[in-house]
Amino acid sequence: MRDNPIKEVEDFLIDPTFQQYCGKENELSMRYWQRYIQAHPEQSETIAQAKELYHILTANRKPIPQQLEQLKTKLANQAIPQLNVRKFPWATWAAVAALFILTLGVSYWFLQSQDTATQQEAASSSLQVVETKKGEKKRFALSDGTWVTLNAASQLTIQEDFNKATRKVKLIGEAYFEVAKNKEKPFQLETADFDIHVLGTVFNVKSYPGEKESEAYLLEGLIEMHSKGKNNNAILIKPNQRVSVLRTTLEDAPALQKSNLQQMPKLAAQEIVIQDIRPHAVAAEIPDIAWKHGRLVMDEQPFEEVIAMLERWYDVDISLDDPQLLDYRFTATFHKENIQQALEALQKVQPFKFNSYGKKITISKQQH
Repeated sequence: MRDNPIKEVEDFLIDPTFQQYCGKENELSMRYWQRYIQAHPEQSETIAQAKELYHILTANRKPIPQQLEQLKTKLANQAIPQLNVRKFPWATWAAVAALFILTLGVSYWFLQSQDTATQQEAASSSLQVVETKKGEKKRFALSDGTWVTLNAASQLTIQEDFNKATRKVKLIGEAYFEVAKNKEKPFQLETADFDIHVLGTVFNVKSYPGEKESEAYLLEGLIEMHSKGKNNNAILIKPNQRVSVLRTTLEDAPALQKSNLQQMPKLAAQEIVIQDIRPHAVAAEIPDIAWKHGRLVMDEQPFEEVIAMLERWYDVDISLDDPQLLDYRFTATFHKENIQQALEALQKVQPFKFNSYGKKITISKQQH
């Protein structure tokens, strides 16, 4: 914003904040120039001319040659040289106008191009996207009455015609769904590893890119899962069951208990594991959905998974400088602790040291 009075029409015209004032595009600029006009009544005629010229140049976004001709005619009729201000030759006015028009023209072309590209993209994808950053959660309702709680670093893609003919969404990351019942339109959720079809139920799904498994946990109702593995299995999931789809072979996942595999008739043992989860009287105590209630729960999880959880929860970047640390496993629950307190608590379970540099944390092996 200018602190000193300006005197020339072209000075007003090329001032970005004055343009915003004339176009009513910015509340701060509008308030500033309203105060300026009140403080400088002697410039009212000059300001009026500048505003009129602005609207000539921006009216209907006409082609530049037409705007120049219109400007020439307007300037000739108004006999601007007779004003009590410095005289400027036509070349100066033309230069100012050309610069102003070029700026507006390029901006308009860019916005139009962006708008066209956006419309084309929207037409081709017909999607709406809700995203969360690391350290962030969102709760929102879909048009069918379904409630979704989106965990950190996640993305839910919704068909633009959602709830018209179908109810389809796609998840990357983790979300808790409270699905509104509609027998005519089953709710369909797609992830990278499986699809889920439901009529009305409550369930949690976790499917983060780069992790060794994705999983679904059912609290209420009944859901049908279709895996996208080589066998394309389908299975019905009951309440208090967790289904994990492995992204590695059994040999690459030593933490798996082979006893779990006996519960999976007609399913590929190397791809899917079904577990019965002990019911909890308090929902916040269920490890799979504790995040929804503000709790970060780790249950005998390897350090690699713990790091991914901490990064999403606290919006930090963590690196390990010793591969032996990957053998560490942790069981812990965090509620209101900050990242410093969480790491200090984990140090009591397994020995390691860490250094923090803003949001970057380096973890190394404790030297004895």
